[in-house]
Amino acid sequence: MTESERSATDGALAAVIARMRGVLEPQGPPDPSLERLYGWLRYHLGWAAVNGVAADTRSAKGTRSRVCVLACAASGGEPAAAVDAAAAIELVHEFSLIHDDIEDADATRRGRPALWTIVGIPQAINAGDALFALARAAVSHGDHAPAAAMPDLLRCLDAACVRLAEGQHLDMALESGAPADAAAYEAMVARKTGALLGASAAMGAIAAEAPETTRTRLARWGELVGVAFQMRDDLLGLWGDPGATGKPAGNDLVRGKQSLPIVLGLAVPALAGAIRGCQAPARPSAADVAACLGAMEEAGIRARCQAMAAARAEAALRLLAGAALVPGPAAALAELTRCAVDRDR
Repeated sequence: MTESERSATDGALAAVIARMRGVLEPQGPPDPSLERLYGWLRYHLGWAAVNGVAADTRSAKGTRSRVCVLACAASGGEPAAAVDAAAAIELVHEFSLIHDDIEDADATRRGRPALWTIVGIPQAINAGDALFALARAAVSHGDHAPAAAMPDLLRCLDAACVRLAEGQHLDMALESGAPADAAAYEAMVARKTGALLGASAAMGAIAAEAPETTRTRLARWGELVGVAFQMRDDLLGLWGDPGATGKPAGNDLVRGKQSLPIVLGLAVPALAGAIRGCQAPARPSAADVAACLGAMEEAGIRARCQAMAAARAEAALRLLAGAALVPGPAAALAELTRCAVDRDR
């Protein structure tokens, strides 16, 4: 990107954080009992301490907000026009994580206690609901995008939230033993991970008042990148470097997660028994896990996962190449595409 494009994008991303912080401030007269709720939301986002647990000093990736701002710029709009939409999509993602942690019984989030372990499940569910409503308000009460774009922005956000819920439903169904194959896995991931990234790109294009063809193309680009990202994430969940991922090698296998390598491996009769012997509620030894991972890799499961992720990324890059986009921001989107499948964390 040119220096001016980079400056405008960086300024818009700073404004997104400010917009998110503003949304998470209680409205109306001060009320200490309500301040607790908003304090919990700020804790979840890493901005505040709760019950002696320190704030998270690490910076969040903000991938979805970055995609939204870049898509707006790539579609010919001013990056600032996407501020409200980018804040909303980031808050929706964070809302989904609160509920995810409860549904998966995950006790930690980003290296700190998950919100539900501090405030209890009922209050955490309610906090997630509040964050969802506040995310939508970030768009409906915003003034950065053209007024004419508002209905389409809200429709796009609402549709993504429905698809996100569908994806979580499919994910939990797979964990409960529903028939799993590569097609079922991808249908789930396209919703659970791809929907919000697709909406991020589409809402950026909407904020730029881009034509429908551009919106549709960028939405599909985002969905494919989301799928590629998750496929790579699943690979790292088994074979990633613990020093980079922060998770033990084979973590997803021991947890019994129906990730892509597990789904592919269970379809190979010679591997299925070893995989099931390492999955929860079994208590496999480190040697058993290492042997199973080695057998899966030797059978080509790891390489197949990477090839599938790379194929989705290549399809996404072709969509960018075929669109009439501003070169600098489009190149940044292409770089995000490549990072989705080349990253090690």
